[in-house]
Amino acid sequence: MTAFSGIRVLDLSRVLAGPFCGQMLADFGAEVIKVEDVGGDENRKWAPVIDGQSANFLSVNRGKRGMTLNLKSGTGQEILAGLVRKADVVIDSFLPAVAKRLGVDDDRLRALQPNLVHATVSGYGHEGPLAGKPGYDLMLQAFSGMMAMTGERDGGPVRAGASFIDMATGLLAFSGIASALYARQAGKAGGQHIRVSLMETAIALLGYHVPAYTLGGKVPPRDGSGVWHIVPYQAFTTEDGHVLAGATNDAAWQRLCAAIGATELAADPALATTVLRIENRDKVISALSAIFATRPTAVWVEALETANVPCAPVNDLAQTLAHPQVAAMKMVLEVATRGGDSLSLVGVPLNLSTTPAVPGGAPPLLGEHTDAILKDDLDLDASQIAALRKEGVI
Repeated sequence: MTAFSGIRVLDLSRVLAGPFCGQMLADFGAEVIKVEDVGGDENRKWAPVIDGQSANFLSVNRGKRGMTLNLKSGTGQEILAGLVRKADVVIDSFLPAVAKRLGVDDDRLRALQPNLVHATVSGYGHEGPLAGKPGYDLMLQAFSGMMAMTGERDGGPVRAGASFIDMATGLLAFSGIASALYARQAGKAGGQHIRVSLMETAIALLGYHVPAYTLGGKVPPRDGSGVWHIVPYQAFTTEDGHVLAGATNDAAWQRLCAAIGATELAADPALATTVLRIENRDKVISALSAIFATRPTAVWVEALETANVPCAPVNDLAQTLAHPQVAAMKMVLEVATRGGDSLSLVGVPLNLSTTPAVPGGAPPLLGEHTDAILKDDLDLDASQIAALRKEGVI
């Protein structure tokens, strides 16, 4: 049994955040139909494209059926209306003006299905001066202040390596939909309009940096691989790579020094407390850097772990995906393709003991299930479907 068995979802969203939300719903049993324009989700064309399929698109569209529909046409809007009447959830990422023009604004959808759970993903939120501005992950890394605090102190702002604002927004949309479905099932509410945005997600992810500024006036500097308020806590160059090591409190500082043989540092009263180590940051980092450079990463990780010191090897992606811990948690899934091969995709980062995820098949090809959906869901026959295709509606 899966958590969302029997729930029908129309995923009208594009790129990463909304589609990731739809994939999570599909992983937990919902029937998800990805509705794309006849030209397809722009994510299908983003590099890297491998064997004709974008890794970006493959990463967030597992387990869905796919159809094309031209929502700029009146007939296309009528077809969507028929699908909405049978849906429990609709996910979209249209700007407000575009949604209204295409007939997929919340008022229109709710008139078709009063109990609908409707989730809208936007760049900057549904109110305010930027409500009509589109947004992508990198734009919000810049806007939110994250880029300004990322990178080396003497360098410029740097992008985080993963599109984490997009993905976190998708998870928030998923949790919002789950909450709304529970409220509906429990009789606490009917349908609801859920609105999430990359901007709100990014500000929420700033976490402790916000009160550090609002209460203490601290604008976080760029500190490379470290953090300004804990010293040491960063990556150090080793004989064959890098190791992340940190002393998150004074006792951990003593254990770290003992593990790496830094007896002089451990005994130095100028470095005995967190505040003093922050004040003497350059001295601490310089001394530790010289020590860590003398041995391989694996040697340091073993020594630090034995001493119960926070640490980790700085892995590249290949090393991460090959690690037995990743395999143990099933975070790389083999998904069967139509040709009998398999795709290695990201696993499900959420574990339920009684209603676990059951990830579906390979992401749909463009328009792969259009005919079947129109036939099964709207009772259209082959001649009607052919006419729609001739008119450019599908």
